[in-house]
Amino acid sequence: MKNVIYGVVILICLLVAGYVIFSGGGDSSGVDNIPDDETIWVRCANKACNATYEMGKKQYYKEMEAKAKDNPGAMVLLLTCKECGQDKVTEAVKCEKCGEVFIKGASQTEFPDKCPKCKFSKVETRWKERTGR
Repeated sequence: MKNVIYGVVILICLLVAGYVIFSGGGDSSGVDNIPDDETIWVRCANKACNATYEMGKKQYYKEMEAKAKDNPGAMVLLLTCKECGQDKVTEAVKCEKCGEVFIKGASQTEFPDKCPKCKFSKVETRWKERTGR
């Protein structure tokens, strides 16, 4: 459980860093360049809910920006779940092989898109193809 918490904290930090890089350091022009029809998978970390759904990628980053402004210095930024109403939603990945939706980067020892159910990782597959391993 402790590793999952660390993984989620690291993931959130990476998301915030990515947001800052792509948004030009606080200017929302990077987010505004995301196509309106582009989506992202999210998952609620509330054990009683565990909702998974797609939302607009632009909407996701705009909501993250608003959370960051409302909570300056926060170590973890989570969005509000549309199912349970708790601030427990973060970016997720839908496995191309088995369809499992899981929190992106939840495992610190694996590739960020490695499925906990079937162990498939698109990033790992590409890495093996490039390195010949």
